[in-house]
Amino acid sequence: MSQIQTLYKNHFGMTGRPFSGLADATVFHWGPAHVRAQAALEYGLISGAPFSVLTGVAGSGKTSLLLNLLETAPDDMRVAMVLGLRRGGGSVLPWILQALGEEVPDGASETTLHSRIQNLMISEYAAGRRIVLIFDEAHNMSADALDELRVLSNINTARDQLIQIVLAGLPALRDALQDPDMAGLAQRVAAWGHIDTLDRDTLTGYVSTRLAYAGAPEDLFTADALDLVFEATAGLPRPINQLCELALVYAMTSDGPFIDAEVIRQVLDDGLFMRPVTALPSFAHLPQADGGDCDDV
Repeated sequence: MSQIQTLYKNHFGMTGRPFSGLADATVFHWGPAHVRAQAALEYGLISGAPFSVLTGVAGSGKTSLLLNLLETAPDDMRVAMVLGLRRGGGSVLPWILQALGEEVPDGASETTLHSRIQNLMISEYAAGRRIVLIFDEAHNMSADALDELRVLSNINTARDQLIQIVLAGLPALRDALQDPDMAGLAQRVAAWGHIDTLDRDTLTGYVSTRLAYAGAPEDLFTADALDLVFEATAGLPRPINQLCELALVYAMTSDGPFIDAEVIRQVLDDGLFMRPVTALPSFAHLPQADGGDCDDV
């Protein structure tokens, strides 16, 4: 048990950290936007969509949603999550092999790596499985890297789906896919999901869920305190976690039994919390999938 967990246990009787910054699908409170986005991705997988896309601003809960998708995938899918992509990182093919737990030969050419992935797709398909690749932070991918994925998906046919790809990232990803040079890939996207920020009512449920998971009273934060949390975080889960964690520490140092609006004001006035930037462009030009309302996010 870490020192902070010990302090939480001694002061609040908690069994863990309710507002840890690590993505964890098991304690994530699903707001309406998350439910719709999850439905869009599930539709994409069920329908055999070559590509599905998920966007959302930083801290909106994309990674938690992707982890849930990873953990709940059926047995006929071999799912791998590609993490750590950076701008200018070169070919994405070695990342794919590593995510699938395969060896990446030293000095192998892109042609060799492509052939290895293609052979792996064929062998998995022969065993009754298809490969699903999930790319987090996909907005960092170059046009060449995205085109590598398009070429990989060429192995699919109308009857046989050997690979499906989920791209997740900031709204800039959607903008990149609207580039005319990306038309060949964008036309293969059959499910689009977007995660909006939490509304005020959903924020209450989010905080209560995380407190209950840690064994704390669900009303540890007063309604006035949550009003300020909502105002300061714009309803984004990651900033909510950061501000609520700081509020718990402040309450402990003053031996307070709960977190009221005054505690939140102290945190904000001390400048320890950075308010998020949440300006979003219009989504009016998003392409629509043919799968009904579930992808209408």
